Amino acid sequence: MILTILMAATTLAITWIMTIIPALAAQGAPLGVRVPQSHLSDPVVVDAISGFKTRTWIVGIAATVISLFYVNHSWVAALSSLLVIIGSTWAYLSQRRHIIAAKKDGGWFDGVETAVSARVAGRDADAVQDIDVPTPSFPWLTMLGSLLVIIAGALIVAAHWSDIPDPVPVHWDDSMEPDSWSDKSIGSVFFITFIALGVWLLFAGICWLIQRTAVQPRSERSIKARLRNQANLAASNEAMGTLLLLMSLGLSFIQITSPVPGYQDLAGLSFITMVVMTISGTIAIVAMILRAQSQLEDQLRGVKLPDGDKESPDNDEHYKWGILYYNPDDPAVLVDKRLGVGVSFNYATWQAKVFLAVMAIIIIGSIALPLILI
Repeated sequence: MILTILMAATTLAITWIMTIIPALAAQGAPLGVRVPQSHLSDPVVVDAISGFKTRTWIVGIAATVISLFYVNHSWVAALSSLLVIIGSTWAYLSQRRHIIAAKKDGGWFDGVETAVSARVAGRDADAVQDIDVPTPSFPWLTMLGSLLVIIAGALIVAAHWSDIPDPVPVHWDDSMEPDSWSDKSIGSVFFITFIALGVWLLFAGICWLIQRTAVQPRSERSIKARLRNQANLAASNEAMGTLLLLMSLGLSFIQITSPVPGYQDLAGLSFITMVVMTISGTIAIVAMILRAQSQLEDQLRGVKLPDGDKESPDNDEHYKWGILYYNPDDPAVLVDKRLGVGVSFNYATWQAKVFLAVMAIIIIGSIALPLILI
């Protein structure tokens, strides 16, 4: 029952995060569609965003009710979160079409003066010199803390190696009782540690990439958009470090309680802890980014930027579904996200393809390696 309620809470948390996405997206691209400033309050745009949120909440609440109704079927509760993601994707695709149609029929960009501000220099720099915008940095403290937590969990299990039975339990039922076993080996005993290390490498790679690589503004190419994206990236790296630390604590707890007989009575609590940590960390990411945006807006209030009265170019043709940037003629490798917060690749570049391959190897390897060692 407790696990089902946690899954329901997870479903609601995911629903809330999905409805917040429009607030995290580029301000001039509601639901991934480039819109002039003069049309951001157009009824079509407002109704489309409202429709997206309403439909997402309807799907989310329905999925939550279903998961609670089938209280004896935990797999239904787990699938409810996937249902929210599918439902919000449908809401996004269906509602953005109204903005696209209105933009085309109304010729919103006809005669609109556009400008590109790729960098802040000259008098532009003078306009923003008093604005304190943090730069993205690698979250060393939380990253190292996460790695130490993962290693500590593995060392505790290693110290009880002789106490671990053979075969060792590798799966638990709804009542958190073992229902599947495997021969005792490094892979079967330390399976969770391998998963945790894979997650750590993934997070570290993303944070390092954000901190080390120049992100080119493409969704909105203005001074304000560049500053906003810089603040978002700084908050994202800090928040991802916090999320990883919370997840590592939960995974290490599971690692300790899974194979060691003296701790297996806490297996249910460890899973609950993992879910709570993940939900809390994810909500913290959104909250920290929204806070960074709010602080920047306060600093920019009353500041007149040189390109404040001009529009960024209308480049919807380079965004697949308003999300994935694909432009073979653009040398930029990393660009700002149009939907959500952070960085995205120009998927027409070879670097993007290599990065996707490396990430796939990390994810698949962290799962496959312990299976090979079993």
